Amino acid sequence: MTTRLDQDLVVALDTAVGAGLAPNRSSLVAAAVREWLASHGEEAIVDSYRRRYVRPDPPHEELIQRLATYSVAECLANES
Repeated sequence: MTTRLDQDLVVALDTAVGAGLAPNRSSLVAAAVREWLASHGEEAIVDSYRRRYVRPDPPHEELIQRLATYSVAECLANES
């Protein structure tokens, strides 16, 4: 895969390689992509929602219930 990187990023990659953190630029980019995918995968997204909504939010519970009811009703109405 070919990609264009900002010159500052290329310098940072070269610095990391020079410091012995990785054998080459490609391995650093591949590691970054793997890390990004792991943190943005379906399970990571579900976990982030669980962390965010771990406590009930009483002021918004009614609104959420109304929106959910509306969505279900709308889906059923359009099911023809």
